[in-house]
Amino acid sequence: MFKQILLPLDISEGQESKKAIQAAVDLAKTHDSCLHVLSVLPGFGSPVVASYFPQKDLDQLLKEVYQQLTDLVEPFIPDGLQVKLHAVEGKPYKQILQEAKRVGADLIVIPSHSPKAVERFFLGSTAARVVERAEISVMVIRDHQT
Repeated sequence: MFKQILLPLDISEGQESKKAIQAAVDLAKTHDSCLHVLSVLPGFGSPVVASYFPQKDLDQLLKEVYQQLTDLVEPFIPDGLQVKLHAVEGKPYKQILQEAKRVGADLIVIPSHSPKAVERFFLGSTAARVVERAEISVMVIRDHQT
C-alpha cells in the first residue's frame, strides 16, 4: 500500500522521536517500502541569517545534522530495509511537503511534540501545518500523555 514513506525528525528532540521512528520502520517493513528520513535545519535561508554564515558553514552544519540523523535512526533499522537520509535547510513544514513530493512519498509519519492546543494556536506546529497542507496521508505519532 505504501511504497515511499517520509519520516521527518527534529534531531534536537531525538528521545521523543523514538516512537515515530519505530512506527515508520514497522510500516516500511510491513509494506516493503523505502523509508526516507528527513531533518530540516530551520532559519538559514533568510537573508539576515545567511549574511552571517557563509555557504561552507551551512554545508558543514548540514553534514553534522546528517551524521546526528544517522546516529539517531541507525539502531532501529533492520537489515534489508531500504532507508535514505536527507538533511535540508528551510522552513520545516515547507521542506517536509517539498521532500514528500520530491521522493514520491505516499505517507508521512510525523511525531507530534506539542500536546497543548494553546501552544499550537500561538506558536504554530509543524505537524499541524503538514497535516493541513499535505496532499497525501499523514500519520501523527504522539509520544506523550495528554
